[in-house]
Amino acid sequence: MSESTAARGSSRPSRTSVELPGNQLYPDVDAPTPPRASGSSRRRPPSSPYTVQIDGIETYVETYEESSPPVKKPYRPVFCALAFLGCTVVFIFQIRTNGWTFQPMTCPATCNGRPCNEDGTPCEANLMLGPTVEVLDRMGAKNDAAIFERGEWWRVVSCNWLHAGVIHLLFNMAAIYQLGVDLERAFGFWRIGTLYLAAGIFGTIVSIVFLPGTLSVGASASVFGLVGAAWADVLINFAARGTLRGSGACGLLFATLLNVCVGLTPWVDNFMHLGGLVAGVVVGVSLFAKKSYDERTGERRRTLSQETCALLAALLLIVLAIGAAAAVSSVEVRAALQQCEVCDHLNCVPTPWWSCCVTQATGSCELLPLGLNGSTLVQASCNMTGLAPFEKTCDESQEWCRYDPADLASASALCGVLCSSC
Repeated sequence: MSESTAARGSSRPSRTSVELPGNQLYPDVDAPTPPRASGSSRRRPPSSPYTVQIDGIETYVETYEESSPPVKKPYRPVFCALAFLGCTVVFIFQIRTNGWTFQPMTCPATCNGRPCNEDGTPCEANLMLGPTVEVLDRMGAKNDAAIFERGEWWRVVSCNWLHAGVIHLLFNMAAIYQLGVDLERAFGFWRIGTLYLAAGIFGTIVSIVFLPGTLSVGASASVFGLVGAAWADVLINFAARGTLRGSGACGLLFATLLNVCVGLTPWVDNFMHLGGLVAGVVVGVSLFAKKSYDERTGERRRTLSQETCALLAALLLIVLAIGAAAAVSSVEVRAALQQCEVCDHLNCVPTPWWSCCVTQATGSCELLPLGLNGSTLVQASCNMTGLAPFEKTCDESQEWCRYDPADLASASALCGVLCSSC
């Protein structure tokens, strides 16, 4: 028996920490336990103890083995799946309301200046392969007259779940898959869900203000909110890293331009796009800044430029919220904002294949030449959906006001100008 064993007065060998190759030793109970770094791997229970002879000293040894850290389960994008399912189910109901039929992309003939089928019946084309405008309006399209006159505020939300057609739906669902899934995995259910809904509502309000009298549908405002969040991620992390390498900015730019081009058709609202984009950028910059490793302190923290961007975005978000509330509650504010002369061209570009008037609120119109005391005034009695009946006049001395009462096409064109500003 060694001297150290005799000194303890016991036949049990001493427990001394000894570092052996390939083993992690448990420290002596009499020695202080060294601290273990946070986040380090957990140790398995010790194997059976044994004794070894080192320099004539019998030593009691217990060995431990390092275990690998638990594997984290990948996050499932629940909200994106719910958004995808919701838009698809709503679109099925749209087609059901349309009699389980899709409107043709183009009409085969023209009758009295109006699109018609080969048998002479009226035809309404839909380049997106979807239902009629009347079905979209009935199911909750954005209709500012119905919102303000009849108090149908639910349309501010419902229009974001409707789609003009199959092509429109596929574009938006592809965008949710490409952008929303990765964003939700990075930032979580509640942040992305809140951004998605907020961008949709803000985009609808922008459309109500700058594009009155036009029916609009689509999850495009919410989708562009995801686009804005992706741009926010690029911008605020550029402030941290100082480079765009690996950010995917080129692909993001292509997706943004593609959706803007789709918004130039009469069935999609580009003001919803732009409003959702702005909301997504502002919310994203204010909430989505990622912490980066600081080499000086060894800690993960946000940089000063990131915190500055987040603060400015939060202030801008408050300003936008106040402005949106003022616009929907004040006729004077809306009238002032609607003085924009180029706004119509930002939303729809007329082509030989479609007219930007197709989504104007529907109704009836009656033209009456006044002809009093040699007057050349023409009066239009307008009865538009969601609006109280009103009258507008023009002077036949102006070329655009001239029409032939016997020509239905020219009378309809003048009615469109006077009653729908189209």
